[in-house]
Amino acid sequence: MLVLLEKALLLACGTAVAALSGFDSLSLIGLLAAISLSCLGEWLMARRTPPLMAAVPACLCMAAALLMPRWCMLLPVVAYDAPRLPSMMRDARADRLVRCLPFAPIVVAFVRASTAADRTIMVLTGLFAVVGMMLGRSRATVMRLRRSLRHTQDLARDSRRVSRRRMADVAEERAQSIRTATLNERTRIARDIHDNVGHLLTRAIMQSQAGKAVADATDDPVAAQGFGALNDTLNEAMTMVRRSVHDLEDDGTDFAAQIADAARTFGDASPGFSVALSNEITDAPAPVTRCFATVIRESLSNVARHSDARSASVTLRDFPAIWQLVVQDPGPARTPADESHAGRSAADAESLRGMGLADIERRVRALGGTSSCGPYGAGWRVFVTIPKRRWTYHDRDGRS
Repeated sequence: MLVLLEKALLLACGTAVAALSGFDSLSLIGLLAAISLSCLGEWLMARRTPPLMAAVPACLCMAAALLMPRWCMLLPVVAYDAPRLPSMMRDARADRLVRCLPFAPIVVAFVRASTAADRTIMVLTGLFAVVGMMLGRSRATVMRLRRSLRHTQDLARDSRRVSRRRMADVAEERAQSIRTATLNERTRIARDIHDNVGHLLTRAIMQSQAGKAVADATDDPVAAQGFGALNDTLNEAMTMVRRSVHDLEDDGTDFAAQIADAARTFGDASPGFSVALSNEITDAPAPVTRCFATVIRESLSNVARHSDARSASVTLRDFPAIWQLVVQDPGPARTPADESHAGRSAADAESLRGMGLADIERRVRALGGTSSCGPYGAGWRVFVTIPKRRWTYHDRDGRS
């Protein structure tokens, strides 16, 4: 807006100077040409066209002023645009010389002027051209500083984003390290309780049973009753230890790590076979984790045995009421002849596959879930769902 206002002011000054010698139709045509060429120049500069293309309107104005001295009133606007044009010369001095070309028609018209009035008009036009060039240079400096400021602000914002992202990554890594250390410590405690306290309680239970047997054999009811009570107490203690060990082990189960290990281990062991894993489940009880990991291993193993597919997808979804697992390969399925060439009969292959599917079905049903295994497109799909209801109400008697 300021650029248009300054250009309008320069055109008004040039028109006022031209009116000193009489404003006729030729002057009106020059004014309209100046407005049109100025708008064209602004449009070209806004589109970031090459320097020579952007300078075409200014060159047309200077050529018109050389042919028609009356049109020198166009030159203040040309002088305003000259500093704002992209650099056209690699040498800075040569570029500054080129930007002073709008004064050439004024000098030529001043030399050709035959009267003092015409020379005065050219002098005034030259003064307005100088003012226009100073305004244009000031505007170019302001625009350059604005671009530099925006560039600096963009760099600062990008630096802040990178810093925040790095801080988030560091915080996530620290939290993951703490979680891993906590899970490992819980697992170690569970193993220590199982290996040390569990073995001692087992030995004490056996000794109490042996003492009760001896008391029964010697017909000592008091001792037998005491050993029986001791055995009941030790069995209750063993049950509590087992429950605590199971709780610690369940808390020490990292769902994402177990699932990633089940998919990655098979992919690493089978060169040329890729497994695409998509896991939306962040946490699940230990029995569910073990079930899903086993189903993934068994399903991928079936793909390797009974399909010519070189890839498979493993997808886990977390819904409000269920956990869902889908293992799918694109196929095609291996033919019975191929199974025979691989070293086993088709009947043996189907028997092995049936055993694997039955194992998947048994494990899923033990957790109250359902499974569906069968052809899907040209390949095979294993679809498993396990309800969350029993885990929501803390019913953990069905551990597998």
